[in-house]
Amino acid sequence: MPYSITMDALRRRATILGSGPNDLASSIAAMDELAARPDFAPGFGILCDFRENEYTPGTVDSQKLADAYTARFAGRPMAVVVAGLLHYGIANMITTIVRLRGNPVAAFRDVPEAEAWLDDVLAKTSHGGS
Repeated sequence: MPYSITMDALRRRATILGSGPNDLASSIAAMDELAARPDFAPGFGILCDFRENEYTPGTVDSQKLADAYTARFAGRPMAVVVAGLLHYGIANMITTIVRLRGNPVAAFRDVPEAEAWLDDVLAKTSHGGS
């Protein structure tokens, strides 16, 4: 499978690593797998590292990915890390759609920056902040 999922209970996050060739179906299958995991506890966020992902969603797939995220993970913060300007633009399009629905998500090109943002959002969430 082009996606692997790891859990970090201490940092309260799931990390999805996407690499190699995949498509909309495998992306949604990874979301379904994560949503079904009993160790994906309430209050966990999601870090998506897609820097080596070979999937480039078009406009229709971007909308479907935003819909899939909202249906499965509404309210959970998600940081998406990508490489290259094209993927960064697409990630920003998807995260903008999801953010407009009231979900805390953001796109990044740097893993430490994404981790810091996610840690900050999770800390505010656990302390009743927004």
